[in-house]
Amino acid sequence: MGEALSVARDCNISECEFWKLTPYDLISRVKSHRRNAAIGYLYTGWFAERFAREERLQGPQTYIDQFFREQSPAEVDAPDPVMFHRMAQDWGLEIEPYSE
Repeated sequence: MGEALSVARDCNISECEFWKLTPYDLISRVKSHRRNAAIGYLYTGWFAERFAREERLQGPQTYIDQFFREQSPAEVDAPDPVMFHRMAQDWGLEIEPYSE
């Protein structure tokens, strides 16, 4: 039980809250906390690598606007043709033009 309490504390769950949780709820909260931490680490690594490749860094608001702006449904649904063809090539497929 002491080990479970230690894990709960690592996940910012207080001792009082720990004793109110069922084992299932505790495991769910710990998994969720660890998953969110891993996602945060991946984002940090991705942005660090991206910024390392920038010719000239801009202010933080520029990147916030660029990455978190609302996209229109047309932008989201429209696949990039170059990326599509590159993916097809990776799989050894040849794209034929569409004709009716």
